[in-house]
Amino acid sequence: METLFIYRWSLASLFCLLLPLLGIVGTRLHWWPYTLGLLLLLAGLGCALLLLPLALWQRQWLAMVPPALLLLLVLPFVIRAFTLPAIHDISTDTRRPPALTAALTLRSASDHDTDYAGEALAQQQQATWPEIKPLIVHAPIKQVHTQVKVLIARRGWTITANSDTQLEAVARSTLFGFSDDIAIRLTPVALSDTGSAEPTTSDRLTPNQQPSTVATRVDMRSASRVGKSDLGANAERVRAFLTELDQL
Repeated sequence: METLFIYRWSLASLFCLLLPLLGIVGTRLHWWPYTLGLLLLLAGLGCALLLLPLALWQRQWLAMVPPALLLLLVLPFVIRAFTLPAIHDISTDTRRPPALTAALTLRSASDHDTDYAGEALAQQQQATWPEIKPLIVHAPIKQVHTQVKVLIARRGWTITANSDTQLEAVARSTLFGFSDDIAIRLTPVALSDTGSAEPTTSDRLTPNQQPSTVATRVDMRSASRVGKSDLGANAERVRAFLTELDQL
């Protein structure tokens, strides 16, 4: 009888892990909508929250391991959900964000549209991630374009559009495999004596301007297709990408 009692505790403990695992795998393989995958994750969390104190009370130490592990793994995401703004679109240029042109044909009717939400979104982003800004690279646009392609390949993103001045790609999240659309816009700029950057349009360049003064402004936008909040994933993606690009 005691062996059966312990066996039931072990099964209940493993069930807490099975639900989120099933939700993640099923969502990645497109067996069901992502909302069902998230519900299975929440069900597993609820099971863990119920089982953990009961296992502690019954001194079933082994049965405490799976629910405790699940709660520890999910806790950082729960903290982000409560501390970060519920936004899913990040851009270094909030006045004129890079266009998500390829995403127009890749997103379904149930996905978010590609329009930028405007001033309210920009204010939330600025308040939380003030470091998200355009990057000025002291290199010509062709060189920067090559460097951007290398970094995209290094991250395993799928390029969906590629022109001389903009690259677009799709990145998938680690767990559920959510697709996020990325646009990286490259703009030639001329560095003045004060270090400020201005677009190198034909009416702004002077005849005696040296090629060494030409640099490239990099703007990046990362936007999720589904979900109200990205838990900071898009901001972290933009920050990490531009930081590595700046170090090349």
